Amino acid sequence: MTGCPKDVVVPVVLIPGIMGSRLQETEGHDVIWDPDDKKFMLFTYGALGGVNPSRMDLAGFIDHAIEDKIVRLSAAERKQLLIGGTSFNKDYLEPMEYSKNENISDVSSGFWGSQVERNWGSVSWSSYGPILQKLEQQFPQMLSLGVKQVNPEFNLVEMPVFALGYNWSASNDDSGKYAAGKIKKWVEKAKQRANEIGAQCPGAVVLTHSMGGLVARSAAMMHGAASDIFAVLHTVMPTDGAAAAYKRFHFGFEHPEFSIFSPVDGAFERAGYVVLGRQGQLVTAILGHMPGGQELLPNKRYKDNDGKAQWLKVLNPERNWAVKWMADDEPFIELPKSDPYSEIYRREDRMYRAANPEWLFPEGMEDLPSTKSGFQYFAEVNEDAELFHDILVSSGDFHEVTYLCYSDDRRLKTYDRIDWESEKLLGSWGRDVNEKDVSADRTDDYRREDVIFGSEEDKEISGGLTGTDFKIAPADGAGDMTVPASAGRFVSAVPASRRTGHKNGYMHEPALKAGIVETWVKDTMVAVLGKCTLY
Repeated sequence: MTGCPKDVVVPVVLIPGIMGSRLQETEGHDVIWDPDDKKFMLFTYGALGGVNPSRMDLAGFIDHAIEDKIVRLSAAERKQLLIGGTSFNKDYLEPMEYSKNENISDVSSGFWGSQVERNWGSVSWSSYGPILQKLEQQFPQMLSLGVKQVNPEFNLVEMPVFALGYNWSASNDDSGKYAAGKIKKWVEKAKQRANEIGAQCPGAVVLTHSMGGLVARSAAMMHGAASDIFAVLHTVMPTDGAAAAYKRFHFGFEHPEFSIFSPVDGAFERAGYVVLGRQGQLVTAILGHMPGGQELLPNKRYKDNDGKAQWLKVLNPERNWAVKWMADDEPFIELPKSDPYSEIYRREDRMYRAANPEWLFPEGMEDLPSTKSGFQYFAEVNEDAELFHDILVSSGDFHEVTYLCYSDDRRLKTYDRIDWESEKLLGSWGRDVNEKDVSADRTDDYRREDVIFGSEEDKEISGGLTGTDFKIAPADGAGDMTVPASAGRFVSAVPASRRTGHKNGYMHEPALKAGIVETWVKDTMVAVLGKCTLY
């Protein structure tokens, strides 16, 4: 142990998940996305969120027409806000760096400056404020005590904490490049400080949440920040994508169940659900053009919780009891064979494609060249998403000192796979699903649930009077209700000893506020800093 450093300076960098960074227009600096401003978010994204004012019309015809109009208007407004125009521009939005907030101190702490100067205002305080405060106020002493048990001479002199908000609408390639610049700058400052006080700086410990893990991997492996990073700690990372992202293109975010035991929490959940987009039309208008969002779709290496690469099925109808003996209930389709991008997402002629072309341009395409269809715009972004994952893997994929934790809780029902259930008029009576049934022109009518009294079960695609109806089977896998347990179970590039699945798990968005995750972060940092031979 005599070769181990005594005095150490270790910067910590927090990288949030998608939608966890506060965004503004690059030119006008108008606020576009601020999860901490509940009134702004609900008014801006929820006022026309598809709430139907005439649901009491029993005939259903008038209210359906009104809702269609409201949803289309809402989709167009959301797209204008978050995409900025008819097609994606990565320079349209930027993170709100160095923003002041009533919870964030602008009082300088000497060499490291204030919390504002360390970028805390770039991320959602409601999501990440608690972990930022604990990292700064409680962790240094706990880490010092923990590491001293294996190395009595260890002395954590300073541990400045930075937040790294980024433009989550852009590709994780672009966000990784941006993050790499920040990390290099902050580590250079830490090494300068260590040199001044006779200490050592091994590099940054990077803590990520959700899509922030892809940003960190991109920064380290694609943009040269690996040598500035001492270790990466990923929480609830969609390592190879998440099936929930695919489901949301079709049917929007999951409908929260009402509970008489927590009506206040239920009200906030429903508000968030309306803001995020309760219908596929609202989600597709944005994610259909957004590289960052499409990079969350399951990629070529994705596996479900059983380790199967074929994570999407189109099922035949359940056999009518009278003809059950005539045929087995074999699925009609099991995909992907090898490439979900070409076999699923970009199959414009199939109902199981990722994006409904009619939803991509709710504002109309009059101002665009007539040489390209709406679906071609989506396909080009989707090709870029595919390329990002391919380059990330070929670049090394993970930092050499990587740890990850994930929820492996069966009670938190998560889409690890997609089962399209089919239903034919009068039952199957021996009729299997065929190519005509899954063609795009037979499945135009997406039925939506009522925002107040409906449930996820109401969402389906109607095939008309004689066609086949389809709906996605309810989520049933272990996970955190967004990212399945497979995201951690099958990461062979990271040793099993560095992957922790929590059976008593946590939901996705508040994962970093869960006590079990905070403990994992602390214990992992102790383990990392205790391995003196690494620096």
